[in-house]
Amino acid sequence: MTVRALLAGRPGSTWWLIRHELRLAWRGVGGKGIKLLLVLLLILGVALHAGVYGLLAKLPEGDMPPWALFALGGAAYVVISLMLSQAILQSVSALFDRGDLDLLLASPLPTRSVFMARGLGIAISVVGLYLFMLAPLAHVGLFTGHANLLAIYPTLLSLALGVTALGIWLTLLLVRWLGARRARTVAQVLGSLVGAALFLASQAQNMLGEAQRKQLTVLVMRWLAPGGPLSEDSPLWLPARALRGELLPLLAIMALGVGAFWAVIGLAHQHFLAGTQESVSGSVKRGVAAPSAGSVRFRAGLARNVLVKEWRLILRDPQLITQTLLQLLYLTPMLFIALRGDGRAAVMLMPAVVWLATSLAGSLAWITVAAEDAPELLGGAPASLARLRWLKLLAALLPVWVLVSPLVVVLPGHDWKQGLIFIVCLVGGTLSVGMGLIWYPRQGKRADMKTRMKGHGVVGMLEALLTFGWAGLAYCLGSPPAFNYWPLALLAVLLGMGVTWLLGRSRREDGSLV
Repeated sequence: MTVRALLAGRPGSTWWLIRHELRLAWRGVGGKGIKLLLVLLLILGVALHAGVYGLLAKLPEGDMPPWALFALGGAAYVVISLMLSQAILQSVSALFDRGDLDLLLASPLPTRSVFMARGLGIAISVVGLYLFMLAPLAHVGLFTGHANLLAIYPTLLSLALGVTALGIWLTLLLVRWLGARRARTVAQVLGSLVGAALFLASQAQNMLGEAQRKQLTVLVMRWLAPGGPLSEDSPLWLPARALRGELLPLLAIMALGVGAFWAVIGLAHQHFLAGTQESVSGSVKRGVAAPSAGSVRFRAGLARNVLVKEWRLILRDPQLITQTLLQLLYLTPMLFIALRGDGRAAVMLMPAVVWLATSLAGSLAWITVAAEDAPELLGGAPASLARLRWLKLLAALLPVWVLVSPLVVVLPGHDWKQGLIFIVCLVGGTLSVGMGLIWYPRQGKRADMKTRMKGHGVVGMLEALLTFGWAGLAYCLGSPPAFNYWPLALLAVLLGMGVTWLLGRSRREDGSLV
């Protein structure tokens, strides 16, 4: 048997399925721009190795200084949290979104091999980026007297297996508690929240006052002292000790990661089989009885019905809900900073809020205006198509305005001029981005929300110009040093709106939607 045949694996074996998972992951990462991606990775890899060499060359050979333990520990927990977020999302994709699980489960392949391959595929996909970022420590350490850093490889791989097991186990629990369909939505939101929690933790000091920050610093130093919960001999630093090559912690991390992964795949694949069959077959129990004759009442009012219909569709979109929640989490530190009453902070935060709100309004407007599932039905409705589109735009903008309404009161403080500037830029930015979808009509799908500007490159640049233009206008009008530059920001806004209107003129006249 040739080496190529050995690498290919026996058809139906676990390794054969793993190769298939790796092939799909590689296609998803690279696509048509794989050559450019490889060149960029090569340049970034060389830069990382050079930077790491400059750091490790200054350290004495052999044992690393005490601060390295805390640095490696912080990096380890950041990586673990990010990998957990990805593992949950990847588990949802592997079990529900790819749509090939029913075919594999109906084949003569052992279900254990199917889930083993899926699990290993998830582990490899979540660890790839962090292994690329931390591997230079191992490579450079080999030539600078820190060969023990080669333990980064087995440690990260073991952590990836353990985190993948946790992600799959959480998905399993959600399937058992909520059913396969609801579990998919909840798991997507949970995965995004885990990643966003890291951002909130990084902004903790900014959300605290000066007195609280001093108290927190004293508390952390007390915990780091010998005998404290975060001292050097604390079990919490086990991943850091494994990363720097200590034998017993390394063996413990490997045993925990591999053992957890093996246990989840070996003991839970039958539960996944039972849970995902609901998603495959589409058979779910009705939680609410079917409406009886005469029990459903239709209310009059075109505006009300259009708004309610669009909001219901938005609430049924887990991806959009997740993005909205992330936007809210990113706004949370800004609210705390504004509550401290720092006027200079408000000047910087107002354009940031305008930028976030405008971006969110663009996404919602794409869902309501462009991603209409039945445009021909709207065209045949006994109502003006222009009025329907403006109502759909209003359905996208109202939730954004409601979400940021507390900041409208808090950020400007007691300065009514700042408040007026903030309101004008906020309403202007969200409205102009949404109007761009009416002035330049185009049709798409909800799933294309993140890539909605592909094929409309000029329109994408104009939307970005509007977003940054309104944010820049809010900054220039609210900041005395930059006040003289407000005509440039206003010019960018007017240019973006005018060009969008002119480009879409023929499409509006022809009724084009593509």
